[in-house]
Formats: sequence, C-alpha cells, structure tokens
Amino acid sequence: MRFIRVLSAAFLVLAALTAVGAGQAGAQPLSAAGIGIAQVGENCANIGNGDVCIRVGAVSNGRADITVWYDKHSGSPVTIRLRYGGNGSGVDEGQFTISAGQVRGYIWRGVYLLNGCYVGQIMTGPPPNYTPLVNGGYVCY
Repeated sequence: MRFIRVLSAAFLVLAALTAVGAGQAGAQPLSAAGIGIAQVGENCANIGNGDVCIRVGAVSNGRADITVWYDKHSGSPVTIRLRYGGNGSGVDEGQFTISAGQVRGYIWRGVYLLNGCYVGQIMTGPPPNYTPLVNGGYVCY
C-alpha cells in the first residue's frame, strides 16, 4: 500500500512541476522529462514548511538519474536553488521563487554514482553562493 502511495505521489509531483531557468548542463526540469519507476530509493524530509525529496533511479553501468524536488506547503514565497549533495554534487539550472502549494524539481541524467549517501538540498541564501544549505531526504547506494 505504501508503494502505491509513493508511486501515486511521484506521478502527482511530476504532473505539478514546471520548467525553471536555463543553464548548467546535466540538470533538467522535471516537467521536460518523465521518470522511471525502477529506482535505488526515494526519501523525503519535512523542513517545516514543506518537503525536500530525492530519488536515485535504477543504476546502469554505474550511472543513475538523480531527482530532487521541493513541495512547499506553507509560508511566504522564497527564492531558492535545488541541488543534490553527497558523493559528488549537482546544482539546478538557476534560482527560482516558489510559493506555498507549488512543487518544483530537477532531474540530473546519468550521474556516476559512488558508494555513499545522496541528499536533496535547497540553497536558501543570497547569490552567488546561496548558502546555507537545508538538507532534505537522503538515499544511500
């Protein structure tokens, strides 16, 4: 039953995401590409006003897709960036503003995985560094 709820939530998240920015190669707005069901794992963590989630897709030749999204439930609009951290890291395609009730995310295709854990993060500070980081869910490989 939990798997069906997670799968349903994943499809709802995918349907709700919109494209943001352009820039860094490798990151792709989720609205531009579907995601597969096979995966290493998925995890979300509530950060007080929403959930920051990560999904590591099925591994093929040591590579997998990594997806990070933010489901903002409450609070004032904020300007943030998304990233994944851990053994390697990737930063989204640019800052965006998100309001309560919105879900935004990115997918990085063909990331070479090292053994260890990967965490979904939002970068909350001012540009250019956007620090501090807020950690969300994590998946270990």
